[in-house]
Amino acid sequence: IGLILLSLMTFIFVSCDGDDYPSEGYFQVGETTYITNEARLNDVGYDAESGLYQLRLTMDNTSHNDFHSINVLFYSEVNNYLPSGIYTTYLYDGNYKHTFKRGSWTLGNNIENVFLKGRIQVTKTNEIYRINIDCEDIEGRSITGVYDGKIQVVR
Repeated sequence: IGLILLSLMTFIFVSCDGDDYPSEGYFQVGETTYITNEARLNDVGYDAESGLYQLRLTMDNTSHNDFHSINVLFYSEVNNYLPSGIYTTYLYDGNYKHTFKRGSWTLGNNIENVFLKGRIQVTKTNEIYRINIDCEDIEGRSITGVYDGKIQVVR
C-alpha cells in the first residue's frame, strides 16, 4: 500500500507543472451565474486625455453552447499589462489611475447591460491573475465575479 501511495503522489506531483494551471471563474448577474474559463487582454490604444492605455479584459467560456462573456475597459500605465491593484469607477474628475471606464456582459450576440460603478481587485502572481468583481449595473443589479488563471494578451 505504501508503494502505491508513493507512486500516486509522485504522479500527481509530476503532473502538476505550472504550464497546466487551470483557469476558472464565473460572473453572476443578480441570481444567475455564468461560468468562465478563458480571459483575454486587448490593448485598445493610448488615450491622450488620460495619459494612460485603455485595456479591455474579456472573460468568457467559448466552449459553452450559450456563449456569455463579461468585459471591462481599464485604464493602465502600461500597455498589454494590467497591474495589481484595486480599480474603481472613473468619476470624470481627471483622476484616471486605477480606474475602469465601464463594463458590460453579453449573452449570445447581445450586450445585455452595462455597469459603470463598483470596484474590481486585480492580483497578479507570476503569470496567474486573480480578478474579483463587485459592481452594480445601471439598473441596480449586482454584478459579481471571480477569475483565477492566465490571461492571454492579444496584440
